[in-house]
Amino acid sequence: MELMRRLITEFPDQMRDAWSIVERSPIDFGGWKPTGALVLGMGGSGISGVIASRMLAGTSPVPIQANSDYNVPGWVGSDTLVIACSYSGNTEETLMALDAAHQRGARIVAITSGGQLWDRVKSNGWSAVQIPGGQPPRSQFGYAFTSVFHVLCAAGLASDSQRTSFGRVGDYLSSNQTNILERAGSLADLLEGKEALLYSDAAQEGLIIRWRQQLNENSKLLCSHHVFPEMNHNELVGWEGADDRYVAVVIQTPEDHPRTRVRMDVCMEIFREQGADVVVVEGDGDDAILRFFDLVHLGDWTSLLLAERSETNPVDIRNIDRLKSALSQIPR
Repeated sequence: MELMRRLITEFPDQMRDAWSIVERSPIDFGGWKPTGALVLGMGGSGISGVIASRMLAGTSPVPIQANSDYNVPGWVGSDTLVIACSYSGNTEETLMALDAAHQRGARIVAITSGGQLWDRVKSNGWSAVQIPGGQPPRSQFGYAFTSVFHVLCAAGLASDSQRTSFGRVGDYLSSNQTNILERAGSLADLLEGKEALLYSDAAQEGLIIRWRQQLNENSKLLCSHHVFPEMNHNELVGWEGADDRYVAVVIQTPEDHPRTRVRMDVCMEIFREQGADVVVVEGDGDDAILRFFDLVHLGDWTSLLLAERSETNPVDIRNIDRLKSALSQIPR
């Protein structure tokens, strides 16, 4: 319990260190421009690719796709940027997908603390960002996402102004920590003993996946997520069977589509009519990057407070360990 509380408390320091690391890790593509980018990764490492692909979908000159599987898409080739992100460096799905991309001649950059991935970096002379190791991967999101964004910026797929905002995150979160903790306490009050349903605009899906993952791993809670407007064409009908067991958490940002906001307003009225609690969550900060990290930190704290209230060990991942043990008995 104490370990995860310390790691979350130190997240602003992690963001400062992450910025320092990428500033010391220049990535030079020598004028090469990819026709597409694929970010490999699973769980706490892979979420960085999901978020980046959504965050940059409207501005990147080429497609960016997250890949959380053993295989890679058929379009991967010599003109593809492949970012392999594995905190431990030993994630089997990421390594097997990386090998497939390497065989197709993709341009590879790695983000890792060590392990087999770092061995491949040294053997092949790939560009890489090496980050500190030894902690639960989900607690090291700041290192992974800052590094992924750094590589995408070097390839011309993200703006330098967006990247520069990362350098302000640590100080901002430190100054806003008390406010974030108070908001997390209020959220935990609403979520405790309820079934949580997380919603956002489609552009923020990576963020609510991060929230879901933290509630899954830290709080040991099952919950679901969906996005507007897609949920209006399926899940909204399922709300006819809802009741006061549920709480809808709706994350809103200034970047949401105006029509999506209308949809959210109507749907929240429907949720309340079914007896569910509804809470709207907004990020603090004067730009999109600061608001994003404010919401990440808020979700982390909320998941920890719920774990502490139920006396659940947030670091324990016994089911994942059991699965890995079973897989280790089967040759790849």
